[in-house]
Amino acid sequence: MDGYRPDAQARHDTPSDPPSLFLGIHRVLDGFVRHPMSAEFRFDPDFPLIVTLKLMVEQGASVTWRISRELLHKGLHSVSGSGDVRVWPARAGDRVTAWLLLDARDMSALFELPVSPLESWLEETYRITPPEAEMDALDWDAFLMEVLDAPGPSTDSHL
Repeated sequence: MDGYRPDAQARHDTPSDPPSLFLGIHRVLDGFVRHPMSAEFRFDPDFPLIVTLKLMVEQGASVTWRISRELLHKGLHSVSGSGDVRVWPARAGDRVTAWLLLDARDMSALFELPVSPLESWLEETYRITPPEAEMDALDWDAFLMEVLDAPGPSTDSHL
């Protein structure tokens, strides 16, 4: 794949920008065939609970998933997640890797991720927004109104 690099490359546009991580990863087909592809992991401090993962293949469409940052981090060392997103550690020869399984409708895809650069990048995101501060940015009133499908606060002064 043109531009495929198996090592990670972190990018900072400016010192205050949240980090993005570009990784060469593999999609695992039929349990043993590995197809190289690129992945971009993005972190937004305004939404610290999630990591945006953009999966890209050469001359093909990209797919974007939003994954729990905690689920991804835990999955580098133990089984994490259920349902649509699961991550667990593995070994590929001398390399420590992790499997990422994405399920959508009747389709699923298995990816092999290098643990070391991803773990370093996640640790950097935790320095930006520690786990105990993840909920600070949430607008709980707006969230609850959306979940409960309740109308927003009225601006009318009528009763």
